[in-house]
Amino acid sequence: MADKKWKGIQMNFSLYQGEIPEDPVSNSGYVFMTLRTKVVQKDANGQFVELDQDIPLMVEPGGPVNVATNHIKAGRKLAAWCHYKTWNAQGALQHAFVVNKFDLGDKPFEQQTGGGNAPPIPG
Repeated sequence: MADKKWKGIQMNFSLYQGEIPEDPVSNSGYVFMTLRTKVVQKDANGQFVELDQDIPLMVEPGGPVNVATNHIKAGRKLAAWCHYKTWNAQGALQHAFVVNKFDLGDKPFEQQTGGGNAPPIPG
């Protein structure tokens, strides 16, 4: 009989919600961005305070790259369904949360430029 050992429960999952403070950056099919969320903790006086927490996100080729490049810009609110990943790049340990899925929320207002084929305003 094969020597199989039960490894127990193994889970690598995280879910974050917040706002993208800067436009995503693409490199060789990967998309990198930061998600700013909040963490609540007690300060030295025992009062609860909200602190910004920046989460490094990465979209791998084959992931929701089109969503990241076409629909996510600075100021976009979203939820990111992720798993944690580390890798070695030129001797330096790197890490990010790899996005499997986005739930898109509010985005900043974008002024439409040019009238296109819009009819004239009644007057």
